[in-house]
Amino acid sequence: MKALCVFSGGLDSMLASQLVKAQDIEVLGLFFETPFFSSEKARKSARAINLPLKVIDLTGPHMEVVKDPRHGYGGNMNPCIDCHVLMLRTAGERLGKEKADFLVTGEVLGQRPMSQNKKSLATVAAESGFEGLILRPLSAKQLSPTIPEERGWVKRDELMGFSGRSRKPQMQLAE
Repeated sequence: MKALCVFSGGLDSMLASQLVKAQDIEVLGLFFETPFFSSEKARKSARAINLPLKVIDLTGPHMEVVKDPRHGYGGNMNPCIDCHVLMLRTAGERLGKEKADFLVTGEVLGQRPMSQNKKSLATVAAESGFEGLILRPLSAKQLSPTIPEERGWVKRDELMGFSGRSRKPQMQLAE
C-alpha cells in the first residue's frame, strides 16, 4: 500500500504523512513548486522526517488558476479552492505513475475559513476527480469515511478528529 501526500513542509502535512506511515503504508511527499511557493521548506521538513519527496513544477497551470479562478479569490489574491483542486488533481493523476493507491493532505477542517470548511473540502475532492481517495488524517473523524478507510487500507481509529483554528492538538501530537 502506498499514498501520495500533498506536502507543504508545514506541521500539518508532516503530521498527516507520519500518521499514515505509522500504519505501515509507504508515503511519498509531493510538493508543487510555483513562483509563489519555493520547495526549500518542504525539502528540509521531508529530510527531518525521512520522507521521500518529489518536487513538481506547477507554474503553468497554477498561473492559469491565478488569472481566472473559478471559485474566486481568498485573502491576498489567493485562489484557495482552485489551487487545492489543481494540486489534488495533479497528485491524483500521478497515482498510477507512482504505483500509489490514495492521496493524503494535511488539511484541518475549519482551520482556513474559505478553503477548509466541509463544503469547500467536498468541492475540492469532487472537482479534483479523485473524490473518495483523498484522506485527511488530521480531521478524518470529523469527515465522512474515505475509500482507504472503508476498504481497511487505513485504520480510522488511528486517525485524528481535529477541527478549528487552534494549533494546540497538532502541537500535542507532534510532541
